[in-house]
Amino acid sequence: MHVIKMFKVDVARAVCPRLIPFINGTILYFLLRPEPSWLAIACKCLPILCLCGFVIHEIYLFCKQGFSVFPKYHLAILTGLVLSCIGDGCLVYVNQYFIHGLLFFALAHVMYIFAFSFGTNPIKPSILVPLMPFAGVVYGFLYPGFAAYELTFLGALYIILIVLMVWRAIARVQFSENLWTWTKMAAGIGAVLFCISDLVLATNMFRSAIPSSQSIVMTTYYTAQLGMAMSVVSYGHGIEKKEK
Repeated sequence: MHVIKMFKVDVARAVCPRLIPFINGTILYFLLRPEPSWLAIACKCLPILCLCGFVIHEIYLFCKQGFSVFPKYHLAILTGLVLSCIGDGCLVYVNQYFIHGLLFFALAHVMYIFAFSFGTNPIKPSILVPLMPFAGVVYGFLYPGFAAYELTFLGALYIILIVLMVWRAIARVQFSENLWTWTKMAAGIGAVLFCISDLVLATNMFRSAIPSSQSIVMTTYYTAQLGMAMSVVSYGHGIEKKEK
């Protein structure tokens, strides 16, 4: 147990410095917040691009260890981040490209669902059961706005996908079997924060204005994507193998 804890400390020391570009990019976005332009797209996408670089480095570490299997989990998370980054760019011009952004984020959730379904991840319908009524309530709440913008189908599809993503992420934690890791926790927390971010964004757009909505949306969103990116560390550094 002591070896495992020390190993985690070593991993933290190796990982944290590589998150500095993401932190700086996030601070830069909140400092500048430029009006819709190419600069705005660059500032908004920069933190996610930094997380892409982080995941790519983890892929390098994974391959360096000599594993014969390509890290599909990494690739799924990386693809989700790239799709999210494109969606971010679309939403800078939200009036013109909202549907495009919605579709790219929907595809990102598909990739996250795919990633969280790898391995021995249990089904755990007990987690999904309460989430589905919640999805129905959210859809009913947002339905007037969806109908006004002719998004009844896409809105429903997106809500279903993000709920499925949250379900698969939380199911990985496995508290009862003592198989949880901090990286699985990071993905679970990230999934929940992603849901909160999107709910605030949708409420502000389709129901009523929320004070400081942009700050809430982007703070929870960037933190959520950080959780997704951090979830690959266990594969890159062999934590899963150590803890089993």
